[in-house]
Order: sequence, then structure tokens, then C-alpha cells
Amino acid sequence: QPGDATRLWRTQMEAPASEPLVYVPAGDEKGEASLLYEEARVLSRADGAVTLETLESGEVRTLPAEQLLYANELPEEGVEDMTRLNYLHEPALLANLRHRFARDHVYTYTGKICIAVNPFNWQVSKPLYVESLLRTYRRQALGELPPHVYAIAEDAYQRIADDGGSNQSVLVSGESGAGKTESVKIMMQYLAVVSMSGSQNRVASQVMATNPLLEAFGNARTSRNNNSSRFGKMMRLHFEPSGAVAGAYIKTYLLEKSRAVAITDPERNYHIFYQLCAGATKQQRDALKLPPAGELRYLGQSASLSVPGIDDAADWRAVCAAFSTFQLTDAEQTSLRRVLAGILTLGNLAFDAKEMANADDGSCVSPASQASLKAAAAVLDISPLELETALTIKNVGKFPVVAVPQPPEKAAVARDALAKALYGSLFDWIFGRINEKMGAGAGAALGGGNKRTIGLLDIFGFEAFSRNSLEQLLINFANEKLQATFNQHVFAAEQELYAAEGIAWRSVRWPDNSETIGLIASKERGRAPGVLHLLDETSRLPNQTDADFNKRVHDAHGAATALQKENQNGRPDPRARAAKFAVRHYAGDVTYTAAGFLDRNNGTVSADLVALLGSSAHTLLAAAFAATAAEPSTPAAAAESDKSSTPRRPLDLTTPRGGGGKG
Repeated sequence: QPGDATRLWRTQMEAPASEPLVYVPAGDEKGEASLLYEEARVLSRADGAVTLETLESGEVRTLPAEQLLYANELPEEGVEDMTRLNYLHEPALLANLRHRFARDHVYTYTGKICIAVNPFNWQVSKPLYVESLLRTYRRQALGELPPHVYAIAEDAYQRIADDGGSNQSVLVSGESGAGKTESVKIMMQYLAVVSMSGSQNRVASQVMATNPLLEAFGNARTSRNNNSSRFGKMMRLHFEPSGAVAGAYIKTYLLEKSRAVAITDPERNYHIFYQLCAGATKQQRDALKLPPAGELRYLGQSASLSVPGIDDAADWRAVCAAFSTFQLTDAEQTSLRRVLAGILTLGNLAFDAKEMANADDGSCVSPASQASLKAAAAVLDISPLELETALTIKNVGKFPVVAVPQPPEKAAVARDALAKALYGSLFDWIFGRINEKMGAGAGAALGGGNKRTIGLLDIFGFEAFSRNSLEQLLINFANEKLQATFNQHVFAAEQELYAAEGIAWRSVRWPDNSETIGLIASKERGRAPGVLHLLDETSRLPNQTDADFNKRVHDAHGAATALQKENQNGRPDPRARAAKFAVRHYAGDVTYTAAGFLDRNNGTVSADLVALLGSSAHTLLAAAFAATAAEPSTPAAAAESDKSSTPRRPLDLTTPRGGGGKG
């Protein structure tokens, strides 16, 4: 409405009748401006300047009157919809959120945007998600009840249920650890419950059963979050005209495969590995020849083998129950365990240098690792000798083929590349199977021109750690693209609508992150190639190092403002060329350590290993590695291709055709 629009775009420079409190930037220990604000009272005004006294420190300052940011007088419970605040600016929004959070109000609206502040407190959270509260939001318009993600889900559900209703999308964004995955789970629960016909709806039950599998295979502990999603996903729910869930589909993006082979304390590998070690029966572990978690190198790189509040054995039982919900046979579950055990056992292979008579020194699997070699080969249904040969010898050329011995460090790289490819194939198969079971009926629901789909997008949160590598760059690039979409819909499109309807409003400026997007992924003619293109280019050239890649970035983008060359105080930043590059993201500057970029990007499995796994008696491996050549060869290429990691066709995970024990 016009009245709301006028309130929405009201500027903070409109002085009130009486002097309220104001916000001023807080100084840091060096007296330089920081990103924090503190409250102050107005002492006097003269000649367009205002003298202020800060409440906390008592410091007296003088500012131009047009720079004042007025504070709102908040009611006891704060303001539920911040578009109704008298003064809209950053500290006013933060103050209202803090005010409500202190009173255990987790959710606050800004128009149709629901802001959730993670309480990290189950005593606060539990009452918010009981089924009795869930049902109160059914058939209620957005804003009629206190803010909640239930209301967001209900608003989308009402819109697809209306005659001629259109597809709806819900975007969940935020920093790592902000609670995005939990918010998606809560909305999925809401939609599953309200769309059930009585208590029976097979697809709705399956939608809820995806959560244990999504988290087991795609989530891990990071330094900031015990249950961080390490992949992006779009859940599409298809509805019948009656409102019942007819089918669902999960599209996955950019799985962090490197986590399967490399972690640092206090992080953990993917949950599923710890769940297998803790929850599998003794008979299953013996058949897999699986050592305890602490004796597996891919898990033992971090001391966090267990985490307070996480029961890996109980979670394994939940995963097995979900397998049953999706009708995985005992044989399929056995094969799945074998692939997981094969990945873990591969990590225990160590390599010794080996003198070669007519070639450069090569390598061989160390004597201490022979048992792991045999165990890995057994569960993967391949020959131990052929596995060792494929890891330590690289065949190059065609006519003739030349066998090139690999030193221990390159054999270890080949081992890790194989483990990552195995995990990626298993991940794809799991979600291919989920989609196969949930997809029945979706075509009928969408037939006849009906548009009854709700999409829930849960993408990685923005990440900025003390050390950031390729994974963080890809995650933050995805967030940059989402931010650009958000800006277009929330700001640009909304202002175009105001202008079209003749509503009086003041133009709002917002940061344009197109330069940062171009810096990372540009491939336009006449522009310097983006960082991802430079990374792939460097990866293809012989004898290149991470320093070469870093130099290419600085040489190509030295004049770009999105490539940080100064710190926030405007001084030259010595990190800029010291084997690092820093990017000005919309959410803040992030410094990336170039060391390790080439190894992380070079995830291609050698042709020899592809051929070996393609000939395996294990049908999952044979099918997966027969199609490996069609996939993007590097993480950077995958990010730019905008392709999901969801398989293009289902893979067969059944009992191996040949020998091998059961697991």
C-alpha cells in the first residue's frame, strides 16, 4: 500500500519533533571507525552540525546533521515487521533484532523476508516446532500470526493451491552456521504435514525421510558448525490439485569432495563415515575388514572422532531406517557399505620410493599398507596388484603407450583423487535413488498446464575462515550469484513496480556485486579471464605451481577494485601478493591462500584408474566410471557449468557380479 511504501523508504535524515537517541559508528582501540555502532544523545545543534555524547563511553563528538541515524522507540516485544519501523537503517534493524532476541523471539519479518536468529538453545527452540503450533499457521495469511518460517511455507502453499496458482520458490541464505539447513527441514516438515491426506501420504513421508540421508552424506562438522551442509540443494515439491504432495526431486550442487580425504582439527569428515564405524554390527565390520575410526587416516587427521551431542550409532540407525523407507534392498545396503569401507581403507595406503632400473624412481605400496591394499581391493571387487599398478604407474601416449613410474607423492594424489571420485559416485547414486522413489506422480501433478511446485533452495553459507581455499571461493561465488538475484528481485524489481504504480518513494542504492562476479568467473571477450578460468588454465599447463596461479590472478586483475589490494583502513595490504589474493565480496573481504588450489582443482582420476574401476565386478563402480569422462573435470569447471551433481541417469547398486565378501 502507498502508506507502507512511504514508511518503507523513509529516510533517516527526517528529524523528529523531539530529540531521540541516535547511533554513531563506534571507534576501535586505535580510534578508527569500525563496523559497530553505539547509542548517543544529542547535546546541541549549530550551523548544520550536531554535538553528541555516547551513552557507554561518554565521548563527545560532532557530526553533520545529515549523518544522524535516529533510534526507534521500541515496544516491549520489539517490532515484528521491520518495514514498520519509523527509521530504517542498519543499526535500527540490528537493534530491533537484538531487542527481540533477548526476549526469545527468534523470527522477525522484513516484509516477506523472514529473518531467523539462531538461538543455539534447545530450550528456546523446542516450543517453536511442536505440531500444535504448526497447525495454527494453516490457512493464516502472512503477518496474521507471530513471525515464523511456518508462515513462509504456508504463504507459498496457499499460492500454489489457488486457482491458477504459480510455482513458488523459497531461498534460504546466511552465513555458515546460521541455521539454513534446519530452516529448510522445518519448512519441509510443515509442507509434509499440511499436505497429507489424513495420516497417509507415502511421498510426504519420504520427503521427511530424506533428512537423515541428506545430513549423513552431505553434512560434516566444521570449525563453526557441527552440522554444516557441504553441498547445495534445491528440493522441489510437486503438488496435486488437491494439495497433496505428488512427488519431489532433489537437485544437488558442488559437493565438497575434498572433505572425504582432507580435514583439519577440529573438523570432521562426512557424518556417514563415523556412523558406519560406530553403528555397523561386528559381523558387518569384520566382513568389511574395517578398523576403528581412530585407525583410519581419512578420519584420524582430526581429533574430533566424536562430538558432544552427536550420537553416531543412533544416527546410523536412522540412516538405515531411511534406506528402508526408500526401499533399498539388503543387497544394495551391503554394496553401499562396501563402497564406504573401500574409501576409508584407501586412505590407509602409504607409498614408499622404489628404485627403477630404466626410469626415474617410482613408488610402491609400503609393506605396512599391504593389508589395507587387499582390503580395499576386496570391497571394490578389483585386483590388489592392478590397483597398486594403477596408483603408482601412469600410462601416457597412445602409439606407443609409455609407462611412467609415479613418485610417492603423486601416487598419494592419485589415491585421494580415486577416493573423492568414489564418494562423489556414491553420493550421486543415493540421491538418484531418492529421486526415483519420490518422483512417481509428479508428472501427473504437473500435467494439463498446472503449476504446483514449491522449491526450497538451501545453498552453502558465506564462509570466511582464517585460511580459505578453493572450496570457500566456490561457496562464496555461489552466494555472490544468489545475492545478485536477491538484489534484482527485492530492490530493482520492487522499485520498478513503485514507479509503474506512481507511488512516491526515494530511490534506494545497494551494492552492485557484478564486478566481483566477473572477477571470479568472467569469460567475456575483452575482459580479463576470471579466477576460475585462470585456475583451469594453470591446471592444464605442465610444471605449474600455486604461485604461478596466484601471479596470474594479480597480473590479470591488478586494476580491479574487487581484488583487494588495501586493507579496510586504505593502507597497502602485504597479503595481496604473498601467495594470497583477497576478494571484496558483498559480505566482506576474504583472503584466499593460493597454496593447494591446483591440487584441489585437479580432481581428475587417471584413465588407468577409470578403466580399472570400470571393469570392476561391482556394478555401481562399473557404471559410474564408464560415465566419468562426461563429467566436468575440475571443481572450477563444475562451478561454472552450473550443473548439479545429481546423476543424469540412475546407477545400479546391487550385489557384485563376481566374488568378494559381504559387508
